[in-house]
Amino acid sequence: MPKKAPARFISRSLLLKASAVCLVLMLVGLAWLDAFVRSRFDSHQWQLPARVFARPVELYNGQVLDSSQMERLLSLMRYREEAGAPTPGSWSRDGQSLLLHTRGFRDSDGGEPARRLRLRISDGRVAGLARADGGALPVARLEPLQIGSIHPGHSQDRILVRLNETPPALVAMLLAVEDRAFYEHHGISLRGLSRAALANLRAGGVRQGGSTLTQQLVKNFWLSRDRTLSRKLLELPMALLLELHYEKNQILETYLNEVYLGQDGARAIHGMGLAAQFYFGRPLQELEPHHLALLVGMLKGPGLYDPRRRPERARERRDLVLRVAQAEGVISDTALQRALARDLEVVPRGGGALYAFPAFIDLVRRQLARDYPPAVLASDGLNIHSTLDVLAQLAAEDALARTLEQRDPGAAHQLTGAVVMTAPDQGDVLAVVGDRRARSTGFNRALDAVRPIGSLAKPAVVLTALEQPRRYHLASLVKDEPFEVPLTRGQVWAPKNFDNESMGEIPMLDALSLSRNQATASLGMELGLDKVIMTLRRMGVQRNIPAFPSILLGSLELSPFEVAVMYQPLATGGFRTPLRSITDVLDLSGEPVARYPVSAEAVLDQEATFLTQWAMIQVMREGTGRGLLGVLPPDITVAGKTGTSDGYRDAWFAGFSGNHLAVVWVGRDDNQPAGVAGSSAALPVWGQVMAAVPQRSLRETAPPGVEWVWMDEDGARTSGEGCRDARLYPMMTASIPQQSTSCGERRDNDGGVRGWFRRMFN
Repeated sequence: MPKKAPARFISRSLLLKASAVCLVLMLVGLAWLDAFVRSRFDSHQWQLPARVFARPVELYNGQVLDSSQMERLLSLMRYREEAGAPTPGSWSRDGQSLLLHTRGFRDSDGGEPARRLRLRISDGRVAGLARADGGALPVARLEPLQIGSIHPGHSQDRILVRLNETPPALVAMLLAVEDRAFYEHHGISLRGLSRAALANLRAGGVRQGGSTLTQQLVKNFWLSRDRTLSRKLLELPMALLLELHYEKNQILETYLNEVYLGQDGARAIHGMGLAAQFYFGRPLQELEPHHLALLVGMLKGPGLYDPRRRPERARERRDLVLRVAQAEGVISDTALQRALARDLEVVPRGGGALYAFPAFIDLVRRQLARDYPPAVLASDGLNIHSTLDVLAQLAAEDALARTLEQRDPGAAHQLTGAVVMTAPDQGDVLAVVGDRRARSTGFNRALDAVRPIGSLAKPAVVLTALEQPRRYHLASLVKDEPFEVPLTRGQVWAPKNFDNESMGEIPMLDALSLSRNQATASLGMELGLDKVIMTLRRMGVQRNIPAFPSILLGSLELSPFEVAVMYQPLATGGFRTPLRSITDVLDLSGEPVARYPVSAEAVLDQEATFLTQWAMIQVMREGTGRGLLGVLPPDITVAGKTGTSDGYRDAWFAGFSGNHLAVVWVGRDDNQPAGVAGSSAALPVWGQVMAAVPQRSLRETAPPGVEWVWMDEDGARTSGEGCRDARLYPMMTASIPQQSTSCGERRDNDGGVRGWFRRMFN
């Protein structure tokens, strides 16, 4: 019978085998962990949301701009007032001038360098623009303002910064407070771990982690924030492996961009670059020591030291970081005392440019959604250059808020409104206001408030008639009289005028300029609803248009943005230019990804469009828009149309100059009678908006095929200058009557040649 092996030998053998198995498993696990760390770090791509920028603000001599607008713009762009404007992003007063130190930038046009310039504003205009050294400067562009970020696929947000772009003081403070031996250790600090273990034993639980920056990066990158022993045991080898394969500066740069620094609703604030904008409204490179110290201090607990919710605690933590920085030689004693005396200087939540223009950003989101999948917008770091004109946007917001406060003061605020402004020739959307409280992120009335457009439909009726030159011209008489149109089920449509009066037969021009309902409806029924609907379609209306007689007077329901689309061809001489909120898209390196070029399609007869446009000019001179007289400079010719829906529920005004088109709607969200009319509620807003931006006058020069003709009041015979009741009209050659009054005939004979040729060829 064999002897049994001693128990001591068996246990030693099993122990050796178990140790070997554990070693193999550990090596396999370590190899897997090594491969995982390298693969994750090498293939890591920052989740960078798309960023939206306004167009650069241009400054030039003669520009419409007052001092309050300029200061508001500088505040929005987070320029700081500092004597002599010594660094980019600063400004100061210098006598009657402003001294600006602009930030440099790159865009698809090449960009601009940072420079100091002198700006003088007088009587609401730029009266002088030059370099700070006195050199000539015909035009200057301020950097495009970031007005939004789009990250539909995830809740993280960051602004990527490179280590060589990071303020050295920030790095020095970070290392002084979080990891003084960062450049000496290999991922873990035995001294720090020992110190933390002792503190935890004394506390009877996990209170300190003793983590290096490398360990913190591992935690943020791959692990949870839970303070558990298992997480710590996994964190240590991963930190060692990370340091084994990557340089210190790579790890440090990644840390600066990955670190979590707070929450903005559902959006997580990651990285120092975004935190600088979120808390101070300024680029990281422009922050001062007391700003940098607060960011470093918040690393210990972004919620615990939130400067907006816990300012006293945040200041204590900031001051501690500043004292540590002074002790480590990062800042001088003088700089310490200066920094300790400063306030936190945190901008209000939602007070930065990222939150300033929600209605416009809503439009950008919708247009981007047609061209880009959510994953691209969420992660590729696209730079989107929009068409937003910041000065026009601010002017539109002010005009709407000011006018509605005058009509509807107090806390009730039953009246609200919307404004859309475009540059017709390019189709650029310059401004979108969706609420009297412009920063409201709720219902976007500019895009979604679909309401009856009232008399804004009347130019389409007149245009339809004028495209039939052998039947109609602006002098043609139309009946401003009561009439009825039988409808289904025994109903009757009987339009009435605004004043409940009738004027009899009046020229088509007066029917539009005086906004006569009966005359316009009579003309529309004579033309046929199908023809008017076709015109509306060509003008850009895409909604279903019911073939009811009431559409002639504006029962058609559109949003303010859709009205801008509809009026665009009237402003461009008959060309439809699709409205765009984006000019181009660049990738993270600044290379073009997509462009949104201007395109135009002739959709309306150009001669008939000119005549309609001229008739709308008369609306402003002697019709329902004459209340604007004195608001715009007398040498600026504009065209427009008022609109009021039944029961005074909706007030509209749509009009244009040679370079701007604007649409204004005023009403109530509950669709109750608001007691508003286009001429008294919407027109004043429109006038203030247009007066606040540079305008180019509409041209009244007749195009080929259109002549200026003196017409008799009967609308059927030509007349002559000085003849009784004669009026001058632009008229297509095919529309000019062959008959003439005796007064007009004598003038033709006196003039001779032109009248003879016209009679001969007609």
